[in-house]
Amino acid sequence: MTSRTQSPHDPFGDGRQATASSVHRGDQVERLGWGDAPGHLRLALGLAFLSAGLLIVGPVVGVVEDPPAAGYASTPLLVLLAAAAPVLALVLVQRGRALTGAAVLTGAGLLAPGRALVDLVFLRDGLSAARPEFLVPTTLADLRPAAGLWLLLAGHLAAAVAGVLAAGRAGAAPGSPYALELDESTTSVGSRRRALGWALAFATIAVVGLVMAPFQSDNAFLLDDDMIGASTLVGLGTVLIAVAVLGGCVYAAGAARSAVSAGVLLGVLVATAAVALPQIVAGLTVDLLRPAPGPYLALISLVLLTGLIVSGRAGRERERGTAELTLEAGRVHLVTGVLGVLTGVASLIGAFGPQVTIEALDSPETYANRPLVPAGILVGSLGAALLYHRWAATVRPAFVVSLGAVVLVGASTLDAAFTGAGIGDDIHIGAGAWFAAVAVVLAAAAAVSGAVAGSTERDDVDLTERTVHTSVAAPVAAAILFSVGAFGLPMFTARDFVAPGIWTEFRLASWGLLIAMCVVIAASVIAAMARPARAAALLLGAAAVVGVHALEFPLTGDRAQDATAGSGTWLSLACCLALLVAAGIASAGPAPEHDEKR
Repeated sequence: MTSRTQSPHDPFGDGRQATASSVHRGDQVERLGWGDAPGHLRLALGLAFLSAGLLIVGPVVGVVEDPPAAGYASTPLLVLLAAAAPVLALVLVQRGRALTGAAVLTGAGLLAPGRALVDLVFLRDGLSAARPEFLVPTTLADLRPAAGLWLLLAGHLAAAVAGVLAAGRAGAAPGSPYALELDESTTSVGSRRRALGWALAFATIAVVGLVMAPFQSDNAFLLDDDMIGASTLVGLGTVLIAVAVLGGCVYAAGAARSAVSAGVLLGVLVATAAVALPQIVAGLTVDLLRPAPGPYLALISLVLLTGLIVSGRAGRERERGTAELTLEAGRVHLVTGVLGVLTGVASLIGAFGPQVTIEALDSPETYANRPLVPAGILVGSLGAALLYHRWAATVRPAFVVSLGAVVLVGASTLDAAFTGAGIGDDIHIGAGAWFAAVAVVLAAAAAVSGAVAGSTERDDVDLTERTVHTSVAAPVAAAILFSVGAFGLPMFTARDFVAPGIWTEFRLASWGLLIAMCVVIAASVIAAMARPARAAALLLGAAAVVGVHALEFPLTGDRAQDATAGSGTWLSLACCLALLVAAGIASAGPAPEHDEKR
């Protein structure tokens, strides 16, 4: 890993001289203020403030004719959220951080199309809009769109255009201080690779939170549907928002300039807060509404990601402008192992603890949580192995993949608990279900930590050129095909029993099936291009996930009378066998050839 040596008088390291307004010292002093801001950036700031004004005035005017009252006094919150991005960008520009300010507008603008599509639901069917910050319907009378809706949509359009204008060089002339500063890289490839691992992990959690229900509702006029059950416009808008969040975080993590990385993350965070915060406040303050975990997941994960990447890069800038996240693999393995052991313990407590409680009665027998026992033993054992440094690097790939088993079983357990708790007012979620939820959260944290440890190990390995293990191609391909049926088809069949699925009867448990299937497929694909020991570990971890899934019928089949093994069980066994065969071949075969050029 090399970096360019810079002198105080030649900060760019290639003969270019710094201007008085652009003194480059890493990313600590950017010194690009209003005078250096290109014309497109100034126009973008103007459009951003226009957008804020429209987003504030729209709800005040009313998005529908004769609107019912809002669920709470939301105007101060809406004003704060609408003005946050342009005010933050302007302050950054005025303080000599023009690159960061421009990136804030770009990050915030990414979510504008999705937010506009969600708001368009008032044009077709205002009754299906779950927006208590705007209104809470009290009758089934039609809600016809009003002028405020068009102001709201215009505000989103202005925010999107502002983001486009501020992106890239923002119209700066080649050779100008702004363009030169933007072209200078301040982050190493290793730093970006590690940041990308964090971004993928936390952004995925945020996406899951965004597609979940915004709150729980006992109000028949205020729906609490998630992305699947929402109206078409809301569902499509939510998908666009989720894609924008994921894409923005990945782009920020891979940015060569720390200023751009920080700005885009801040912009995405501010725009996500404009979506999630009104939902959180509604769940806490509006009658007949209760908080749901989705908005909290989305917001907290992005706050953690922003703080992690921004503080990590800024705190480790060197005079040569290279950001280094000096994480030693051994220490990260230790943290990962501890998280794995805690995940296993939480899973076992969730397996044996009560899933639901009934007032004045004993807790009923439950089934969905039983696979938490093998999942907890698997993850806890591998986590303990990570604590021994000689085994850590070998065990880590299998451990990271095996965490998918906890998510798989944990989602099924929570689905059963929430369904049972919704039957009557005297039925409540038990401690076992909450420990299952804790296990899922710990598994996500362990996956992030394990990914960072792996990224740290690969810093000195050139992965730009890869070839596939032809010897494992056939069993890996078979395993991938089998996995689609293993997780997509029912594990057992019985009369009057409908199992959750990926393509039909999509419920909370379906998210576990979908995530586990993606984990198995991703591990199989990566293993085909990995070194022998890593490939075998990845495939064994995937086989363990499928194996835990295959235990669903023998462990939970008693929940339905006269249950018989379904096609999902047989395909799970076939998938597990194919993965074990591939692991055996990979461990004995040569590594795929890499281009040794540096």
